[in-house]
Amino acid sequence: MVINIERKKITVLGAGESGLQSAIFLKKKNANVFLSELKKKDGFEETIKCLTEYQIPFEFGSHDWERISTSEFVVISPGIPPPAPICMKLVEAGIPIWSEIELAYRFCRGKMIAVTGTSGKTTVTTLITRVLNAGGFSAVSCGNIGNSFIREVGQMTPDTVAVIEISSFQLTYVHQFCPYVAIILNVSANHYDWHENYESYLNAKWRMFEKQTADDYALINVENEDCVRKALSLKSQVLYFEGDLGQNPNFAVVEQVARLFHVDPKIVQGVLKNFSGLEHRMEEVGSFFGVRYINDSKSTTIASLKWALLRSGSEIVLIAGGRFKGGDFKELRKLVRDRVKFVVAIGEAKNLIHEAYADLVPVFMTGSFEDALRVARGAAKNGQTVLFSPACASFDMFKNYKDRGEQFKRIVKSWQPLTTDKKLMEVRDSP
Repeated sequence: MVINIERKKITVLGAGESGLQSAIFLKKKNANVFLSELKKKDGFEETIKCLTEYQIPFEFGSHDWERISTSEFVVISPGIPPPAPICMKLVEAGIPIWSEIELAYRFCRGKMIAVTGTSGKTTVTTLITRVLNAGGFSAVSCGNIGNSFIREVGQMTPDTVAVIEISSFQLTYVHQFCPYVAIILNVSANHYDWHENYESYLNAKWRMFEKQTADDYALINVENEDCVRKALSLKSQVLYFEGDLGQNPNFAVVEQVARLFHVDPKIVQGVLKNFSGLEHRMEEVGSFFGVRYINDSKSTTIASLKWALLRSGSEIVLIAGGRFKGGDFKELRKLVRDRVKFVVAIGEAKNLIHEAYADLVPVFMTGSFEDALRVARGAAKNGQTVLFSPACASFDMFKNYKDRGEQFKRIVKSWQPLTTDKKLMEVRDSP
């Protein structure tokens, strides 16, 4: 579905990855594009340089409504929530709001596989892309994975398969978006900082299926009752997946997609067997003084924390917390009681974590990340695991989850000289 946007007035709101790439794409299509970012210029030096090179007019520090109000439609970045004043003005003025996903869809010539869910999106998106490429297809991972969909659209051919990780934020402003395969991995309470309630969050996810036809496929996790219930009214062909006999359900849905694209099962198993995981997702950082350290900074939900706890043994020192996104930490009380020996609670959610678990295990609260790691190191004993799985967003203390994970790894790895010194001392003191 290719549309003509030449000389049309279009505003892009937000100067992040999706906003910048949307502006560049629109400029290349000869649209009359304007980029508006409410934040100040600080930290956007490279973005400003790029906008200047492409001769794209822009503003930082405000939204010029007089200019924006003349737009035929607005492309909005996922970081701007519907209650934001600029969004409410656009709705009142009747100006269409598109997400970057919607814009990219209107120009996409290849097949699309869309992946959403509360947790597991990046892993599944990555694995599907690797399986398809190993099976002889030309596939690319994009979307919320860090590589915007619109960045890839201009390079795609009709034979390219776009495997798109999509958040509920991005789905809020899709209108005609219709992926060939739409996958919903799971849904649990999340993003109450954005969505009014759970039903609003689920409905945003469900927009991914609304334009599908009988020629398309919807892949639904059979273990999620709400999704199974809503799937009864879908027009597309519904396929259910689950992790049989203890199998990872993420692997099960990858295998389901591979069957739709007729990829040899041996190729699929080879990719799954060789998959060592993603950075910042259950990432082994090392062992120091007999204690194993795991970086799970990508954990931003309670569902992700549950996943991590189930895979980290029964001798855990847990570091969790940050900017709370919704849900109930008390859902994990049994897991914490059975598997966790000590909790270090950080960030804005530290009081919630203390309230949920303090009667089960010792909980230490701190506003310092370095203190958190120091306390965790002191609490952990030989044979135990320090699991950093925040179950919260990172923005109260860090730039993003990657920055959070990198700081965790840097601090832990800085202890390496301490272990070396200890070993040398043990050698000197030995008889």
